[in-house]
Amino acid sequence: MRVGASTTDYFFARTLVAAGVGVSLVPRVALAGAPEAESVAVPVEPPRPARHIGLVLPRRRRANPWADALADALTAAATTATATATATTQIGARP
Repeated sequence: MRVGASTTDYFFARTLVAAGVGVSLVPRVALAGAPEAESVAVPVEPPRPARHIGLVLPRRRRANPWADALADALTAAATTATATATATTQIGARP
């Protein structure tokens, strides 16, 4: 397969697909509000693509308990989500 163009704009990617001039791999959230007649969503079989998300905090001289609590909560949620996704992939894996 040859990639002729790429975009980070999900709406533009959906527009290209709807016009019949492309295919696109987008997260499920990018399909929210898309007319069903516009395109067909096909589930991706394992191994699924992964999205890496980082947490950016400002450099500071004094501690910020709210920012630290948010960082801890996000890290815990990401760890739980990763463990759940790994278990689901292993259960649904094909031989």
